[in-house]
Parts: sequence; structure tokens; C-alpha cells
Amino acid sequence: MMDTVLYPELSPDAGDPGAGLLRIAASAGITLASVRVTSSPSAPHGPVTVVVTAERGAVHVVLERDRHEIQARLNMPWLGAALHGRAETLEDVAEAIGDWERGDPLTLIAGRRAWLTASPRAVAQEEGRAAEYAWDVERAAAAGQWPLLEEAYNTPELRRLVPFVTHGRITFHRAPAPPFSHDLWEIGPAADGCLRVGGQSEPLSEHTVVATAAEAIALVVQALPPDCGRAVQATGTGG
Repeated sequence: MMDTVLYPELSPDAGDPGAGLLRIAASAGITLASVRVTSSPSAPHGPVTVVVTAERGAVHVVLERDRHEIQARLNMPWLGAALHGRAETLEDVAEAIGDWERGDPLTLIAGRRAWLTASPRAVAQEEGRAAEYAWDVERAAAAGQWPLLEEAYNTPELRRLVPFVTHGRITFHRAPAPPFSHDLWEIGPAADGCLRVGGQSEPLSEHTVVATAAEAIALVVQALPPDCGRAVQATGTGG
């Protein structure tokens, strides 16, 4: 339970933040489908989290015990916080959750509330710009110092896919988040400055080794499935 001196809005609920959020939302005409309250047994004076389960993704409302501070994270599956911020009141949080459950665009929800910030990655996925956003992120990180990445970006068949870069390896996906098809070839480093190209399900030793970025990219493009079009939004679910 929360201190009702710090959180007077919870006085009608005997300090119960879950019951309070339900009541406040209901008074605004917002129905919350599922609400649960969690806290850490090892930190009895630590924050309390109210978790609201919605079809679009779970909402975490964190209340500090030693001060009146409310943080909210509205999470999209696999992407984490699509919207986050520090609210002044639980009324503010309830209204944001109402917009979230109604399916309003992220930019619209954040635009109505100065305390909320929208994730650029989540906005890009929602607006169908996941591939463009991923390329922008990877190219900015490389700062023009990786010719292989630039050559892949300048290849139309690959630019429409979502790139993931790790340990000098580029993988390509049709979807911006799991589940991934894992049916597209990847490019990774090999000895003597060469490149290894092949399917993700194959042992690395079975990949084809080539000398140039152009050869590697040509092999990836050649291996693209006939139905491999523009990157699409993932259909998986998560928390």
C-alpha cells in the first residue's frame, strides 16, 4: 500500500494503487481489462509497480514509496517502451492508457502530453518505416567507416529489408522484430579480410568465402526468396 499523505489521490482506496488506478480510469470512462500490483519482497521500501495488460502491450506504472513520483512505460511486444515518461498524476496515466488501448498513434498520444516521449524505433515500426529506421541507426553507428554496410544500403533489394549488425556481421530480416524467418543469407567476417556468406541455419564453416563486398552482396541478393518483398511488421506477441 502507498502512503496516502504522499499519494492523496489514493485515499479512497486505502492506498491501494491498483484499485486507485482502476477507479480513476473508470471515472474517466476508461475500462482497464487486467491490473496487478507487484513489488520486490527484498526491497519493502522500494517502488511499487502497477501492471496493466492491454492487447497492444503491457503498461507499467511505477510509484515511488518515499516521494510522490509516477513513471509510466507503455510497452510494445519485443520493442520495449514505446512511450515513457514521468506523470504528475494517476489521472494523466489513466488518460494515456485509454488512448493506448484505443489504438491511437504513438505520436498523437505523446503529442497530447508533454510528459510522454515516444520511442523513435516504435514510431518507425508503427508507421511502416522500420527498415529505413534500422538502416539509419546502423549507418550512423558506422559513421561511414564500413564500406560493406554502405554498399548493402545502396543495393535496392537489401535496403527494403531490416539490417541487424553485430560483431562485424550483417543479417537481414523481413520483419523488424521476432518472429524472424531466418531464411535470408547473412554476411560475416572471414580470415585475411575476406567475407563469409550463407544461410543462418548452416554451420559457419559451410559458408561461401569471397574477397569483396560486391561479391558478398551479389550472393545474398541471388539467394533472396522470390516472395521477399519489403520488410513487414512482426506478428509475434510479447511483453
